[in-house]
Amino acid sequence: MTTTEHELAIAATGLRRSYGDKTVLDGIDIEVPAGTVFSLLGPNGAGKTTVVKILSTLIRADGGQVRVAGTIWWPRRRRCGPRSG
Repeated sequence: MTTTEHELAIAATGLRRSYGDKTVLDGIDIEVPAGTVFSLLGPNGAGKTTVVKILSTLIRADGGQVRVAGTIWWPRRRRCGPRSG
């Protein structure tokens, strides 16, 4: 079964983020189907907190795109916090 863009709760493509000369996200992609539970697992320094902060609009990504429920969340929207609950 393939998941279409409309069936995804979260679709992040090509997320990039650096702090100075340290690259913490280098073009990651995440797809979370609607109605599922998703977790980010990885070692310390893997970028898990950075991904969550980008998805919740607390920080800006240096590149990539995020869609939540089919709506472009990043880079177009400035503050989607009230919609994210």
